[in-house]
Amino acid sequence: MIKKLFLFILPCVFIAASCNQGPKVAETPKADTVTMAVKSFIDSAGKHVDKPVRIEGTVLHTCKHGGKRMFLADGSDSITVEVTTGANIAKFDESLIGSRVKLLGVLKEERVDAKYLNEWEAQVKKDAADHTTGLHTATKGHEDQGAKETLDQINSLRDDLKKSGKDHLSFYSIEAISFSVIK
Repeated sequence: MIKKLFLFILPCVFIAASCNQGPKVAETPKADTVTMAVKSFIDSAGKHVDKPVRIEGTVLHTCKHGGKRMFLADGSDSITVEVTTGANIAKFDESLIGSRVKLLGVLKEERVDAKYLNEWEAQVKKDAADHTTGLHTATKGHEDQGAKETLDQINSLRDDLKKSGKDHLSFYSIEAISFSVIK
């Protein structure tokens, strides 16, 4: 009797275990993962859009409005890399500021064209207090800037777009899959 019960329970255990694995977090980099440096990020980002990347840097800033963004710097802080939360990360805590982190993520591109700028300008004029639209930067106080400063930023981007001779500007960020603080 016990033998028959064991033969019945054993397959049930295997079936239950295989059904309850939950979401898998890709913490181990894939073979095609590119290692990038903060200092050369801007120069090489365009070649790796939608690909897995590893990067290491010091957290310069985390956004107050929900913690969905942080900015990594390395050395002079003149170059920063925007990192957004991925599906497995709820938010970046302010306590990370000043910490050195190692991150695995997917490189993303945001294209800004004349249509985007027109829509952003219309939104700013409609609701000056809305912080969910537009580009986020690591500059001090960017989250508290008013409509005038945002409109100035939009006009500056229009000038940059015109000077570029292209139909869009590209802004790159990394959508985080996982990260760890380096001791």
